[in-house]
Parts: sequence; structure tokens; C-alpha cells
Amino acid sequence: MYGRMRLVPLVLGLVLLISCGVQEGDFIIGADYSPCQANIPVCQTTAGCNMNESTYIEGEFPGRRTFVVTAPSDTDIVVKIFFKTREHPGEDTEIRWYEPGCADYYVYESDGIDIFSKAGSDRVFSQTRRIRMSGDHLIEIYSDATTNYFVRVELNHPG
Repeated sequence: MYGRMRLVPLVLGLVLLISCGVQEGDFIIGADYSPCQANIPVCQTTAGCNMNESTYIEGEFPGRRTFVVTAPSDTDIVVKIFFKTREHPGEDTEIRWYEPGCADYYVYESDGIDIFSKAGSDRVFSQTRRIRMSGDHLIEIYSDATTNYFVRVELNHPG
């Protein structure tokens, strides 16, 4: 009986932990921090760093962030933004995924949608685009939201 009584607080604690959504540590676990302050030439501009599934960056909006993701052809590049703070969702958030050479790109535009609400209780806003060509892909994120954030990428190979 005594053993069961000791389990009750542990089980309740786990339930509360699970119900709270994603925490900062959960979002960045297994990834290395990148200061993302380089000047990598790409698409007649510069990017701050190379990102992959084992790195993350940190920053604040409003503003713009750029990075490069190297991916094989026909890959879904998922951009995930974890909102550490949520002061104001802004009116305009855009993410652009460029093909190598930057002649073609794909864009997500928030069109006034509250991105904090769209992220939900997990505080993770995620958008996916399939790139067609293999190589280095410039990713640009612009937002007029007021927030501190983490960004990670995920590569999915459909098939």
C-alpha cells in the first residue's frame, strides 16, 4: 500500500508535465546551438548559417533571419519556430524556401493570422514546403511579431 501512495505524486507529475505542451528544453533537445552570425554568400545575399536537423538558432522578432539548408531533391523542408515569449503576433510573417540558384521559391504568408494562436499550447509554429532540386536552399523568415524564438528544421523524404 505504501508503494502505491508514493507512485501517486509521480504519476500526477507526469500527467501535468505531458499536458503542458512542448517546453524549451524539449524543442532543442539533441540539437547544437548555432549563433548563426556568419556571412554565407547565397542568392546574391548572405545567410547567417547552415542549418540541419541537429542544430537550432535563437533570436527575436520583429526582424528577418536567413539560413541555408542543404537537402536532396524532392524533400520536404519543415521550418519550426518555438515561441519562447509571445508579446504580440504581428500582422505579417513570411517564410521563403528558395531552390538552388534562387530562380524559384515557395512562400508562406500569414495574411494577418495570429501565429501565436496557430502555434497553440505547444508554442510551435510549423510550415512545410517541398523543394524539387538537390543543393543549398536559402530559407528566409520575416516577421513583425514581437517574440523571442528558437528555430529548427526537419527534412522529410516522402516516398
